[in-house]
Amino acid sequence: MSEKQKQIEKERRGVLELLLQKNGLKRKELVDSLLGIWVASWVDTLTEEEKKQFPHLAF
Repeated sequence: MSEKQKQIEKERRGVLELLLQKNGLKRKELVDSLLGIWVASWVDTLTEEEKKQFPHLAF
């Protein structure tokens, strides 16, 4: 990784941490929320049989 790429990655992480702090979020909370959105957007690709594996969730 070039020095420029390393600096960009460092700044990107800094922006992320600052935004998390400003919004009162932890990284895990953000990841969990985004995973929930992703799952909801792809759940329609499951078959009815696959959905039956998760009886406590409403699809």
